[in-house]
Amino acid sequence: MSIVALSLPLVCAATLPPAVGRFAAPPLARDSGDWQRLDQKLPLDHLARQIDRAVAQLDLSALFASYAGTGSQAHRPDLLLKLVLFEVERKRHSPAQWVEDLLENEACQWLTRGLRPARSRLYAFRDRLGPHLERWHEQVIGLAMALDLTQASQASLDGSTVAANASRSHLQNDEILGKRQAALAETVQAETVQAETVQAEAPDGGPTKRPGWMAITPAGRANQKRRYQKAQERLTQRHAENRKRPASKRLAAKNVRVSPSDPEAALGQDKLKTYRPLYNVQLMPDLNSRLFLAYGVFAQATDAGTLPPMLMRYHAATGRYPDDLLADASYATALDLAACAAARVTLYAPYQENDKSAAQRVQKPAKQIPKSAFAWQEAEQIYVCPQGQRLHQEYSEVVRRKGEERLRVFTYRCPPEHCRVCPRQQECARSPERGRTIKRSEHEELVETLQARMQTEPAKTLYRRRGQTVELGFADIKEHRGLRRFSGRGLVRARIEVGLVVLVHNVLEVLAAREKKDETVSGATPEVSSA
Repeated sequence: MSIVALSLPLVCAATLPPAVGRFAAPPLARDSGDWQRLDQKLPLDHLARQIDRAVAQLDLSALFASYAGTGSQAHRPDLLLKLVLFEVERKRHSPAQWVEDLLENEACQWLTRGLRPARSRLYAFRDRLGPHLERWHEQVIGLAMALDLTQASQASLDGSTVAANASRSHLQNDEILGKRQAALAETVQAETVQAETVQAEAPDGGPTKRPGWMAITPAGRANQKRRYQKAQERLTQRHAENRKRPASKRLAAKNVRVSPSDPEAALGQDKLKTYRPLYNVQLMPDLNSRLFLAYGVFAQATDAGTLPPMLMRYHAATGRYPDDLLADASYATALDLAACAAARVTLYAPYQENDKSAAQRVQKPAKQIPKSAFAWQEAEQIYVCPQGQRLHQEYSEVVRRKGEERLRVFTYRCPPEHCRVCPRQQECARSPERGRTIKRSEHEELVETLQARMQTEPAKTLYRRRGQTVELGFADIKEHRGLRRFSGRGLVRARIEVGLVVLVHNVLEVLAAREKKDETVSGATPEVSSA
């Protein structure tokens, strides 16, 4: 397939949608002296030029069509998108920073041809990008596969927490949140009475006695009241989830908290062991290229239950499931293995063990004979202990897992009369009078297959490549692109920020591969798209 055949439509001045009148012409025309001076000062290999060419690979027709065409003319969205991707690549994730750079950075002025949108416009534009990011991600991955940059056959999977845009010092439980809501309601009521009786207001426009946490202006307090109502809804939901937990893992009611700044954010420990509001970012990098083939953001502190939805996102982007998937122990659960089996994905992951636990096991051997020492007899559906005694199924139960997931677990027990006289009683049965028990899940055969697979040399060799992909991927987005704390609040905006990081990373990778192939085939210089 030729490079020309792979081309996606360019969105430039000559190919704008029919309703082009809804968009204002940028201040600087390409043939103007001011833009030409900026162009001459910009090096040929500058990041801004790469972004300009990279965005030309995207089909932006849906983005243009999202503007209603009413009211004042809008800024050209293709130019704003170039600005956003350029800034994200430079660790500048906040629209407030983008406004500053449009005034001070000549590369930003060159990319946008002199646009000066208000800060509120840029915040709104970032939100507008949300519905289009998945489609663009699929376009870029499709182009990468057409260029043979990836076959999407092997991938890694891991998650890492990123701090939410919320304070870790002001988490609230039911009691605190209730008191603040009551204080806000009282203040709003007092202001209403003051307005009706035409009494003099306090110098700051609010009541004379105002707590330090309360917003100063009436509009600020109204916004604060809405946020607290949302926080109360989220806190009620967390109480319900907490009540469903096993008694051993259930929190006291006073310890169930929420962040009023970002109620959707999960509460947990980040990589530095700091308890704070955060989101869980999942990445699936390709094992044979530098591309991110799938990504996701979840409002939870752990990786539990994220593998099935990540497989679905992978399939949506690539049109297939990976043949091989490399992950850590947190993804090697019975339900995750069942999801992989249904999608015909071979999972490589240590089962219930990581480097730390393996070292501890060597230093401190288990006090009880492990389950692995009991032989499973498939034909008879029983376990046989190291001493030759048979463990029959006693009962089964459905165990609740993450979210709505359920797992059936079977319990096998050795008759107490055998355990009481067994010579290995002290190292096996903690309660000899009840007999040793072994639990087996409905997907136990998948677990056993995984354990056997991970003992082979080919599996060990393949698994060593995991650290070279997903670990480097997180290091790249956190260090080189500065995504250590989200700029926006809420799960939707967190997904937008991660989507922009992944998009700019992938689109630059595809651009580099495409231009290298162009040079190899024809020796031509890279085409510069029309701004």
